[in-house]
Amino acid sequence: MTTNDFIQECKDSGKFNWDQIDEIIFGFLYDNLTIEQIKVFAQLEYKWEQMEQIRKGFENHLTIEQVKVYANPEFSWQQMWEIRKGFKNGLTIKQIKLFAHSKFNDEQMEQIRKFIEENNDMSINTIKFLIGINCI
Repeated sequence: MTTNDFIQECKDSGKFNWDQIDEIIFGFLYDNLTIEQIKVFAQLEYKWEQMEQIRKGFENHLTIEQVKVYANPEFSWQQMWEIRKGFKNGLTIKQIKLFAHSKFNDEQMEQIRKFIEENNDMSINTIKFLIGINCI
C-alpha cells in the first residue's frame, strides 16, 4: 500500500475528522514516518491531540516499543506528553512505567517523572517505595 492509498483510505472511510486526517498527513509528509508507524496512531479511538503526541514521539526518534508505552486512548494528550518527555530526558521504559498509569493525572505524572530524573541513580524498588507506588 502506498502512502497516498493509505491517506485516501482514511479519508474515504468517513470516520476520521479533518484534524485526525491532518495528523496522518503530517506524519507522512513532514516526519517521513513509515506506514507501520502511522498505523500506531491512525486509530479512531484517538483524538487528534493524542495522535499528535504519538506522532511527535516518532518525530523525536522514539522506538515503536517506547511509543507503545503511551499509545493508549486511556491517556490524555497531556499524560502522553509527560511520558514522552520522560523518554526525551533519557528515562528507561522501566522508569517510565512507574508513572505511566491512567490513574495518575498529568500533574502527578510530572511530579513522579521529575523525582525519577533527579534520583536517576536509585533502584526502581527504592523509587517505588519512596513515592508509594505499588502498581508494578
